Amino acid sequence: MTKFLATLLASAGLCAALPLQAHAELDVVSLKSAIARSIESDFPKLEALYKDIHAHPEIAFQEEKTAAKLAAEMRALGFEVTEHVGQTGLVAIYKNGDGPTIMVRTELDALPMEEKTGLAYASHDKTVWQGRETFVAHSCGHDIHMASWVGTARTLVGLKDQWHGTLMFIAQPAEEVGSGAMAMLREGLFTRFPKPDFGFALHANGAFAYGTVLYTVGAGSSSADGLYIKFRGRGGHGAVPQATIDPVMMAARFVVDVQSVISREKDPTEFGVVSIGTIQGGTAMNIIPSRRCRNRPSKPALKR
Repeated sequence: MTKFLATLLASAGLCAALPLQAHAELDVVSLKSAIARSIESDFPKLEALYKDIHAHPEIAFQEEKTAAKLAAEMRALGFEVTEHVGQTGLVAIYKNGDGPTIMVRTELDALPMEEKTGLAYASHDKTVWQGRETFVAHSCGHDIHMASWVGTARTLVGLKDQWHGTLMFIAQPAEEVGSGAMAMLREGLFTRFPKPDFGFALHANGAFAYGTVLYTVGAGSSSADGLYIKFRGRGGHGAVPQATIDPVMMAARFVVDVQSVISREKDPTEFGVVSIGTIQGGTAMNIIPSRRCRNRPSKPALKR
């Protein structure tokens, strides 16, 4: 974890610094060494921040405490911070003379699931999600992203004599449900604040060996969307199904049939995934419900 987080910090810091040197000779080796020294010095604080965020996750649009922690970190570095952009998101601006605007983005939210890692700093927190109590865990790397985000800001501020421009650090809420970015855009992300010339972010995009760099020519991934479907039937007793129209059966058939869109309708050379994340219906095992049987594809990635 230590080497992985340090590598992310070094990579993000170097990438964010490169375009800021557009009008000057850039000594990449010296800059990378300076970034590494800064990270080594700051790493104990960043690791503590990572563990704190990991132990106390918050789900989509509930990231009040998480956002407040990041806001405090950025204000301490001299950033001008605006909170509650897109409900729980924040935007931090640092101006350092004339030059390009560099955007660095992280996510804030965790997932409604139980952590079973056994780590000393594992999450045991719970919340209410869709009307039910659930455990919450950072299982998608957003805790590392946030610590890297703060570390990148610290490093760039510490090296501000080597670049000129504006830093725009964005903390996006509700990434897991796919609506946080739109909420920030609706609240004027690129009208109230500078429109970036370059943007950087970290994202988990598959497992590969430590120390390996992967790249893709063209599109590296595609957009994701989700939907809810309610199946309406006619309820009745489970012992007389012929007198009912069973929405649970409809939903079960749909789950199977929708996969044929991927296997038989989509060009096999094109990328596409449909995943059913939740299905809910009924109140008792011997009663066929009349409605409220719902499917929710979980972050399907469909080829645009």
